[in-house]
Amino acid sequence: TCRTGVHGTRHIEASGGITALVNKSPGLQGEPELRGLRGAARASIGRLEEAAADFSAGSLAGDPSTRVWQGYLAANQGEWVEARQDFSAGAAVIDQFPAEWRARFGTAHAMAALETGDLAGARELLDYVFAQNAPAVDQLAARLVQAQLFEKDGRSDTALAIYKAVARTPMDGIATPAKLGVVKLELAKGTMKPDAAAAELESLKWRWRGDATELAVIRTLGGLYLSQGRYREALEALRGAGSRLATMPGGTELQADLANAFRAMFLDGAADGLQPVQALGLFYDFRELTPVGADGDEMVRRLARRLIDVDLLDQAAELLKHQVENRLEGVAKAQVATDLATVYLMDRQPEPALQALWASRTTLLPSALTAERRGLEARALMELGRTDHALEVLGNDQSPAARDVRAEILWKKSDWTGAAALYESRLGERFRDTASPLTAEEESRLIRAGVGYSLAQDRAGLTRLSRNYMPFVERARAPASVRIALDGLDGMEGPAAAGDFAGLTANADTFTGWVNAMKTSLREKTAKAKTGGANAAAPAPARPQPAAAAAA
Repeated sequence: TCRTGVHGTRHIEASGGITALVNKSPGLQGEPELRGLRGAARASIGRLEEAAADFSAGSLAGDPSTRVWQGYLAANQGEWVEARQDFSAGAAVIDQFPAEWRARFGTAHAMAALETGDLAGARELLDYVFAQNAPAVDQLAARLVQAQLFEKDGRSDTALAIYKAVARTPMDGIATPAKLGVVKLELAKGTMKPDAAAAELESLKWRWRGDATELAVIRTLGGLYLSQGRYREALEALRGAGSRLATMPGGTELQADLANAFRAMFLDGAADGLQPVQALGLFYDFRELTPVGADGDEMVRRLARRLIDVDLLDQAAELLKHQVENRLEGVAKAQVATDLATVYLMDRQPEPALQALWASRTTLLPSALTAERRGLEARALMELGRTDHALEVLGNDQSPAARDVRAEILWKKSDWTGAAALYESRLGERFRDTASPLTAEEESRLIRAGVGYSLAQDRAGLTRLSRNYMPFVERARAPASVRIALDGLDGMEGPAAAGDFAGLTANADTFTGWVNAMKTSLREKTAKAKTGGANAAAPAPARPQPAAAAAA
């Protein structure tokens, strides 16, 4: 019975009439004939889920015509393997349906065959469809599948000709996918410019809505925008459709496109060509797409590092602080909090730096991370004038970072001998390589070492330093300052000599050197994380949270 009775313009009327009949006589609800008729009527008007419920009734199990309808529903939902199985099970009764439905079932079955790689089967089914005396709309729908078959066969010119012919129909439901086929093929052939293709796709996006055709248009448009570097337009197109069509066939793939586009921009470097402020604005506008876990955290850290490079420290701190306070636990939280503390110190905000470090304390941190955090904590305490506490935090740590902080602390405490010795030791045996000039950081250490030895009246230390490093004076960035530092107070004359000598340290700005070193370190972390290096963000678990909260 479900192979007769409802087609043409009577589909909606039939569905309404059956519903009214059931309301009047509830006892008919379970009748196989009524369930079949209602399922067919609902399928005819696109109410696929309700139709599937009708055809799943046990009273219809084993009915070949029911399997045909189930195959049609499966094909419309993109379940191609299931569609083929159902159509095959009901093949014996296909010819008992009206011509228009024979064509529709044949077209759906051909599409399922095409999607499962059976090109010969698809070709045979299309021949069957074209042999039916079906309405033009059904014939044109079959031509669309035929065009896709020709594409699979490598006959793109023939496919393009069919798409163009079908696109001339006034029926938007058929013309829109045909026009999409034209755009995709002409783009691939280079006969259509990307800007023209984007304009055509934008038009198609509004011409036909609410089904798999719209999803295909949106996905094509999003991919085109991405290839042009039009990242905002790409994300807006994909997100706008994803919220409406997520449950439709192809909706999952569209959501994957959206997630992959966001990942490509902020994890794989596609958006690196944008100005940092532009990238930040784009990230904030689509922040809900940030994945939970290590990848999402690395996205934020990469963007923060770009902001740091251009001294947008407040914005970088805001990004990192959100991660620390809302998304992370354990080692991952400690890692990002360490970056946050670094940014605060670069911005001369030692108190927030300490808060970030103390609030993210945890056990079993990697030794390198522990040492980095210890050095930052000592530096923050030093900036607050708590030099003795800072030295206690450093303890016996002899890492290069700890020795740098310890030297600065001793300098602030006017322990000239200790500070000078540390600055000289950080130079190591650099004096042996006279072929290359000193870096800015090395030059700063040399000046401070010379000034420190002079203020400590350590003539032996100054003599040794002068003997080793005088060959570097001529190629120094500040040759006069380096020469005076190596000559000591004895090399200066006049009543202002001592004051001028002390002022040499203005040319040895260790804070600027530290900031530059931190920027370099953060860039190296990014590079190593991208290649899976040792400093890559650990895949520590993020804090469990609902999706809405993650985007807050």
